Amino acid sequence: MPIRRSLLLFAILVAISPPLGAADAALLQQALAQNLTEPAVSTLAAIPDPGRKLLAAHSYYRSQASLEKRWSWSEAQIKAYEGSAEQKQLLADIKRISEHFSSANPGYSLYANTKVRSLDKQIASWNENASVGTASAKLMAALDADANLKVDSGNPKLPQQLKTWLGAHTPTPGPNLAAPGLSAHGQMHAIDFQISQNGTLIAPADSAKVQTVWRAQGWDAKLNASIKAVGPAFEGPLSSPDEPWHYSYSPSHEETGHVEIAP
Repeated sequence: MPIRRSLLLFAILVAISPPLGAADAALLQQALAQNLTEPAVSTLAAIPDPGRKLLAAHSYYRSQASLEKRWSWSEAQIKAYEGSAEQKQLLADIKRISEHFSSANPGYSLYANTKVRSLDKQIASWNENASVGTASAKLMAALDADANLKVDSGNPKLPQQLKTWLGAHTPTPGPNLAAPGLSAHGQMHAIDFQISQNGTLIAPADSAKVQTVWRAQGWDAKLNASIKAVGPAFEGPLSSPDEPWHYSYSPSHEETGHVEIAP
């Protein structure tokens, strides 16, 4: 029967042509790496999921001109920062903000994570974060649906085609993390503030709490008031993604080139 033969042919095609969502991560790694340099290449290799790998490459391509300048510190650089004059200045500035905040809001206190966010930690978060998973799935779905881009090892133009394709596609909404290596926390150019009441955290750095806690209870404005009272070293908060707790830090108040770019 013609219908049965058609169904059989369809089944064979599905079996031999899996969707790109199940594509060999090694193929994508090889193609994406052709237009990138270290350390972006080795960081991509530490992202096993093809979609998350593709999404990270999207950000690396967009940031190529400033990639080296923005890249997160190595372990040696982190150790050199610890105890430095720069770190002492940051801690002093945060102390002044915290004192102003506690004075203006009796019973409440600020907590700021002052540890450099290592590249390993950024990679681990990227591989697990739900918003990254959602955005990468959308990006992969768009690539699966594009009949003009042949993703297989027999396509010699694949590296440049992928770079061009990624330049024209941005998942919406994007993830709430910067791609590994590009977080401003990786060079201590960003600080996340959180608010506690009598030792209990009430306003965490959590995207689910932006409207219900930070805005509804006015903590975004109260934090911003204390930061502005201290001086121009802190700028923000971050607007994309919407993080009222996230402020960039530049003690000289100069352009640092560490503005986070959404993948």
